[in-house]
Amino acid sequence: MGRTPEEMFQASRDLKQLTDIIYGEGASTDSNVMAMQGSSVLNRLESNRKKEFGEETIGNIGEVGYNAVKDNTDLYQQGVTGKFPDKTSEDAYKRAMAVASGLLKGTIPRHKAQFYFTEKEEMRIRNAGKKGKKEFDFDLVKRGEDSDGYRTYHY
Repeated sequence: MGRTPEEMFQASRDLKQLTDIIYGEGASTDSNVMAMQGSSVLNRLESNRKKEFGEETIGNIGEVGYNAVKDNTDLYQQGVTGKFPDKTSEDAYKRAMAVASGLLKGTIPRHKAQFYFTEKEEMRIRNAGKKGKKEFDFDLVKRGEDSDGYRTYHY
C-alpha cells in the first residue's frame, strides 16, 4: 500500500529538516559524527520530553536544541537555501543528506545519545554551572560511549 501525498510530503520535509540540522551542526565532520548528530535529533523526537526538546517535529527539535538552527548560522542557511560557496560544501551537504536518509530509513544504525559534547564544550558548560550559569545538568543524564572525540549522554 502506497503512502498518501501528505505522508510523502512529511517524509520529504523530515529528510530536508534533518539534513539541514546535520549540515548546520557538522558540515566539516565525517559521516559517523553526522550520524551521531542526526541520531540525537531523532532520539529527542521520540523521547516524549516535549517540554525539554520541543514539540513533535524535527524542525521544532532543531529550533529548541541545536545552535545552528537557533543562531541561524551560515552553514545552516546554506542548507536551507541550497546556496553553497563551493563544491566541498555542496558535497558535505550531499553526505549529510545520505546520512539523514539512512537514519530515517533505518539503514544507518542510530547512536543512543540525545546529547553530545566535545571535551572542551563539556568543560565550558560545567565551569559555567559552577559560576551559577547552568546550561545543562549532567547529573540528570547517563554517560554513553565516547565517539569520534565526542562524549555522549542520554536519559
